[in-house]
Amino acid sequence: MDQSASEQNLTTHDPRWKSIVSWALGAALFVLVFRVLHLTSGTGGLATGVAVTITVTWTLTARRNANRRRQLWIAVWTLSLATVVWDGVTFARYVLKDNGDTATQRMTSWGRDHGLGGAIDWMETVVYSDPPSNKPAEQLTLAVSSTTTPSTTTVLSEVTTTTIYTPSAPTPLTPSFSPALGGEGQWQAVAQAHGMDAMWATSLRPLADTGGIVATVVVIDQTYLRVGMFNGRETPGGTWVRDDHVPEELWPSLVAAMNGGFRLEHSFGGYATEGKVVQTLLPGRATLAITREGKLVIGELGREIIDDGSWQSLRQNLVLLVDNGQSGIDNAKRQHVYWGAMSTGEIFVNRSAVCELKDGRIGYVMVGKSNAPQLAQILINVGCMKAVQLDINGSWPNFALFTHFPNGTFAAATVDQRMSSDPMRYVKASSREFFAFFDAALVPAQSALDT
Repeated sequence: MDQSASEQNLTTHDPRWKSIVSWALGAALFVLVFRVLHLTSGTGGLATGVAVTITVTWTLTARRNANRRRQLWIAVWTLSLATVVWDGVTFARYVLKDNGDTATQRMTSWGRDHGLGGAIDWMETVVYSDPPSNKPAEQLTLAVSSTTTPSTTTVLSEVTTTTIYTPSAPTPLTPSFSPALGGEGQWQAVAQAHGMDAMWATSLRPLADTGGIVATVVVIDQTYLRVGMFNGRETPGGTWVRDDHVPEELWPSLVAAMNGGFRLEHSFGGYATEGKVVQTLLPGRATLAITREGKLVIGELGREIIDDGSWQSLRQNLVLLVDNGQSGIDNAKRQHVYWGAMSTGEIFVNRSAVCELKDGRIGYVMVGKSNAPQLAQILINVGCMKAVQLDINGSWPNFALFTHFPNGTFAAATVDQRMSSDPMRYVKASSREFFAFFDAALVPAQSALDT
């Protein structure tokens, strides 16, 4: 074959190969965009996007006798634009609305709600892979000072032989480093009920081998408190008596509030309250239970906690992180339960937990940049016998204290400097469930806490 024939052959076949590649690429992109739109926008968004694509493609090609390949590419670009616009609008509407969560929290929630949970989980394993420093931290993170504000409840003196129990501060925690930082391990009274101290807080560096981790611990004496679980607007969603905020009738008695657990799809457990089962309760799972009298109990369903219909609320999250004063990490591995969404727990993020202490009181613990095994050891070091990991990452860990003034107003403050989400979310609107603590003597005779 001479050179001119070869050139003619190439000229003849080149466009054909380009056409095949163009068809294949266009079809692949169309399928990809189609699936992305369906994943992120659901059936409604997909139907809208397809309708717009058909309309635009027909309008631009019907009178021009455009070939099929041109129609395909117009459809690809139109569907892509529809996807960007639809997702962009829903994303902006969700993120720009102030719901008490930080902007980062809102962006993450939107992504998980729109089918991007797997991608977010992968990103977190990359972003949060750096372990905390072994060098001892040079400052603590307790954000509140000791309160001397008297409760509005008056304890009357009566001639009686009955002894009134007066809660006392816990024994100071022993610092892991010497010299200790100012106030490290020393308890400060931060809340009162029935005219007496009911909560104490401290901050410390709890691990001798990882001094960069700082923990804030709150000890809660429930004697004169009443607890209620309130249902978030998004987790679990739905209609409730105790909905996404503390009602105004309970504001005068509100003492504190703390975050709940994981999103339900990550909790490896169930959720039941107000006589409704949102997600099936599972035996062997770590459970926060609230009695009809408003007391918080921590344990394992089927052991300490029996699902006999007597509980007001039951919220499960993973398995016990600490059980009988021992780490529950190995037990979780055997059950394929993970400590951070679908991660194995080797991401280093802010974490929170609630526990039962040796003296029977309740402890709330928030730690910075740590993994699950480190959190378990911290809980053991501060005296926890049974513990449940709660929410993690960024500002999801949140413990708010409410101070009341003589004129009837009140203010909210977080107990730890790293808690950047709005503490007033608990009286405005919370996207996720939370637990609130009230001065039992100030709770109205009939209230949302009775449901």
